[in-house]
Amino acid sequence: MALRMKARQLGLTVQLTSIDLPDKWDKTTSAQNVCAYRLYRAKAVDSLPANTWLLPYDVWKYVEICEGWWCSNAMSVPQAVTDILMEYEKYLRGVEITPEGVSFYWHERGDEAMLETLSELLYKLEKIHSIAG
Repeated sequence: MALRMKARQLGLTVQLTSIDLPDKWDKTTSAQNVCAYRLYRAKAVDSLPANTWLLPYDVWKYVEICEGWWCSNAMSVPQAVTDILMEYEKYLRGVEITPEGVSFYWHERGDEAMLETLSELLYKLEKIHSIAG
């Protein structure tokens, strides 16, 4: 509960949810029960695709954006983002960028310092307003 209260202080919303993640060959999906920590945009960015996934495992048709992370759309991300992704790879189930906001999905196995860093990740990704692909 302390992590969720801290998330609210950081401007994030928390939601218990289920996401469908693709397997390596993108033939089947597996449902994952996770916590979504979200940062909503003040105004939707129409230039973004409906959703862009960053996943900590290889999906054959995704593009590798850094060691250990693949993206559903070709994009470049700042070094600070890739540093956070690589550092917390084993804690995150995925990161999603949509026109309405950005979210990370995890099982809440971390502390407040980790949450602060992961909130920085969302704030950095929230600045992205276009994705090639």
